[in-house]
Amino acid sequence: MADVKWIKIAVDMFDNRKIKQIGSMPEGDSLLLMWVQLLCLAGNVNDGGFIYLTKEIPYTDEMLATQFNKPISTVRLALKTFEQFGMIEIINNMIFLSSWEKYQSTDRLATIRERKLKSFCLKIPWNVRGRPWTFHA
Repeated sequence: MADVKWIKIAVDMFDNRKIKQIGSMPEGDSLLLMWVQLLCLAGNVNDGGFIYLTKEIPYTDEMLATQFNKPISTVRLALKTFEQFGMIEIINNMIFLSSWEKYQSTDRLATIRERKLKSFCLKIPWNVRGRPWTFHA
């Protein structure tokens, strides 16, 4: 995975119909903050919109409550709401952000990966045939 430290958030995010509906709910501000926190967490995991602690350990409601410093009831309300609004899906017990490509430029990630690969390849000593040196013990 590329080492990426950003996600895209449009300036008109709060004009989105789903975001407006969530904002008008009880605890709406907390739910919206959790949405942004989930986006950031997906960016940290950097696996196409999936959110997990490790590939073998999906986040539980309790773990997210600890991660976001929120009451478990708020976390459960947020996840239920986001799932009802089609913002997340639960796949194999892992949270998946349905519209991840909207928040992460996959084409830019490919460019970053390509640049890192080229940079890495430039550091490898090449032999006269254009192949990396191989050393035999």
